Amino acid sequence: MADIPKTPLNPAMKRGTETQHDTGESSPAPIDTTSATEGEGEGWPVIWLIVLAICLVVTGYLII
Repeated sequence: MADIPKTPLNPAMKRGTETQHDTGESSPAPIDTTSATEGEGEGWPVIWLIVLAICLVVTGYLII
């Protein structure tokens, strides 16, 4: 077998520095960093029902 060269295929894309992630420190859990108030977003199902009804009426008008 031929020896595999150690140089990158495109030398212009070679990284200048090596980086490593710090594994000693962890980030907080997503549930600890979220912010929502009670009842926030409860109106969306009603809005989507209204949009659906309008779409059905328009579709019925265009079919007939």
